[in-house]
Amino acid sequence: NNITLTGTGFVSGATVKFIGNDGTEFNASSVSFTNSTTVVAVAPELTASKEPFDVKITNPSGNTAQIDNQIQINNSPVWQTASGTLATINDNATGTHATISATDADGESVTYSESTSILSGAGLSLGSSNGQITGDPTNVNTNTTYTFGVNATDGTDIVNRSFNIVVNKVL
Repeated sequence: NNITLTGTGFVSGATVKFIGNDGTEFNASSVSFTNSTTVVAVAPELTASKEPFDVKITNPSGNTAQIDNQIQINNSPVWQTASGTLATINDNATGTHATISATDADGESVTYSESTSILSGAGLSLGSSNGQITGDPTNVNTNTTYTFGVNATDGTDIVNRSFNIVVNKVL
């Protein structure tokens, strides 16, 4: 990926490093000097677990400039399922009641986990790999709305969303 850097005082022969959140340095595979205000660096393959990356440019004289937390290579998952009520079911229903979904623009697999402890108390469970909410809901005395949070993660970033399931009492 080409990264265009703008600033002042750049000279031919400058080097560029990308510095991970743990201090690991990755050298640009090449740096093209355009003029004293613009250089283009070719970034090596960077690891999402080390983002965000700082960018450091060093002129041949040893003068340096660094700007922190500038490159984020990993996109967070994006929820495809709207927050709110996912399903209204009877307390004697079994099987799959709803499926939630989030996608990741980087193509990474998204997994799901409940951020609350509501579903298990309601007799339901969340499939970590498929987002399916399944089970035999606990019998209720009156129609009950269960509100719970779910985390979608790509292994690096986590995005939370709140959902509801209404369980109706069967006479």
